[in-house]
Amino acid sequence: MVLGGCPVSYLLLCGQAALLLGNLLLLHCVSRSHSHNATAEPELTSAGAAHPEGSAGAPSWEYGDPHSPVILCSYLPDEFIECDDPVDHVGNATASQELGYGCLKFGGQAYSDVEHTSVQCRALDGIECASPRTFLRENKPCIK
Repeated sequence: MVLGGCPVSYLLLCGQAALLLGNLLLLHCVSRSHSHNATAEPELTSAGAAHPEGSAGAPSWEYGDPHSPVILCSYLPDEFIECDDPVDHVGNATASQELGYGCLKFGGQAYSDVEHTSVQCRALDGIECASPRTFLRENKPCIK
């Protein structure tokens, strides 16, 4: 079918190209406005959580409203946290009791032989979660 000397398929193709170009321009403008907003001053959120900048440059949120979308950092899944290796007390039970966590021995032949302990973890930079950003994660195996 020909409309005004041009096939309809060419007109449709040009219309799709114009829509694609318009969407790209719109996305570019939106991404620039978000990068501008990322440097804005901290405000009070609608959930009532204040989020001033922490010492490490990551936001430190106050946990107040349980219905807020901001969760405690200790509830984050493993992919959003970074954990230290288990503390090796080299068989010193007194040091283990004073610290409250750590391994007296590493490894074992069976699962039941392997000691488990808590390790010090922290939320990754850029992850928004309620304080404290550093916490203990339990039940980590004492293996190297």
